[in-house]
Amino acid sequence: MSFFAERSRSRLNPWVTALIVGAWLVLIGSLFKDAYYPHISDLADDLTLSSAETDDWFIIRIRGAYSGFGRSRQFRQGDHWMLRDDLNISLNIQGQIKPIRIKSTAEVDKDFRLISFKVRVASGIVTFEQSGYMDGRDLVLKTPDIVGGGTRRLKLYERPRISRSLGLPVPLKNLKVGEQIKVPVFDPLDGNKWDAVIQVMEQAELTITGKKVKAWLVRAIYRTIELSMWIDDRGGLLKGLMPLGITVIRSNREEISQAMEGLKNLPEMMALSAVPVKGSIKDPRKLTYLELDILRKGEQSIPSINPRQIVRNGKITITKEAVPKPTYSLPWEGKKMLKYVASSRFIRSEHKDIIKKSKEIVGDEKDPIKAAKLINQWVFKYLKKVPTPTVPDAVTILKTREGDCNEHAVLAAALARAAGIPTRIELGLVYLEDGFYYHAWNSYWSGERWVTADALINQFPADASHVILVIGDVDKHMNVLTYLGKLEFEVLKTKW
Repeated sequence: MSFFAERSRSRLNPWVTALIVGAWLVLIGSLFKDAYYPHISDLADDLTLSSAETDDWFIIRIRGAYSGFGRSRQFRQGDHWMLRDDLNISLNIQGQIKPIRIKSTAEVDKDFRLISFKVRVASGIVTFEQSGYMDGRDLVLKTPDIVGGGTRRLKLYERPRISRSLGLPVPLKNLKVGEQIKVPVFDPLDGNKWDAVIQVMEQAELTITGKKVKAWLVRAIYRTIELSMWIDDRGGLLKGLMPLGITVIRSNREEISQAMEGLKNLPEMMALSAVPVKGSIKDPRKLTYLELDILRKGEQSIPSINPRQIVRNGKITITKEAVPKPTYSLPWEGKKMLKYVASSRFIRSEHKDIIKKSKEIVGDEKDPIKAAKLINQWVFKYLKKVPTPTVPDAVTILKTREGDCNEHAVLAAALARAAGIPTRIELGLVYLEDGFYYHAWNSYWSGERWVTADALINQFPADASHVILVIGDVDKHMNVLTYLGKLEFEVLKTKW
């Protein structure tokens, strides 16, 4: 029985879950503690920081069902502060409860500027770790070599602040209703700076563990993620609301222990994120043309990607491209596509194991399209199709030999870049038998245009039900959060 025929026995496929898992991790904070906040002068002059030592417990729910708990501590150690966050989360993926643990420790000075940090994300057999420390104005980042890491130095203008998994990056006091605070953020994931915006909405009163507590409601926008938080007078988180019905509420160990019984009622993640569609598509894997009416799209525009995907007048047309004839021989040597042949934090194309495997797969082939097909087919056969709720690193994927759509796309990109083929990851939606689900795949450069390919289902080019929302490496994938819960389509035309 084929992979897609197997799907008839269950409502959802595991290969579209990795993205949602990664996105959910981003929702509860900075996934790898890589968003750094510059000098305090970037904050409003009349804002002050709390100096209270805290030890808070939180309960995490998805659509009211228990999902896990967290503990956030802030205490003095000599002249410095220690910040420790520990999150234990479980997700329902295809009826299987998958546990994830995110643990971080940071040492900061009296003004909460970074001295050092360490973060660990563990999920089953896969673990991601990173640490860092300040050396003058250099931020030194370390990732274990076992996951294709090493050491990097980043030049910063100011000693940064570090984000927290639970709450605001710094414990703000003396807030004022109507106040809007812009905090410049440096993100080593893509080397860019952007503003986190914190707006104080109103004063409120919450009931936390049976007691009424005064709070400040703030709206926090981190890049594309919008959160609502209730903050107490010491700057600590009381309650947080996030997309997909995720809530974080301050609690205690007794309440958390009682709530654990409800883990069996945890809603399935893919069901929460599916994009509704009017009409249906028969045999989507053979689809060559698709026209959709955008009934609902939210604030974020769906991109036009010529010539494959055209968005015009509230409609999307997608045409499956023919396999192009390449206009160069491997390796690519032009300047125009350098970022698509370069190694990146997760697409570790310079790693010796990736280079060795790429040479084994491609051999002496100089045609980039034929080489890309070889890589696409090899990844399809090599990786076991299982939901993998963790951070997709190419070297780790090569060793563990399993993964979801993200793992397939990351490994294929790393192997292709190692062979000298400009390759990118495309993130968006793919149609199954009852709607559109989030998915990731690749596109390869022929010399004149891109050609899509889906390593998870061994398609080259990919069928016309693949709707592109975001293009970029793993660090850009959080941008898809702007679409969650805001899209709805209607099928207008199909061709095979």
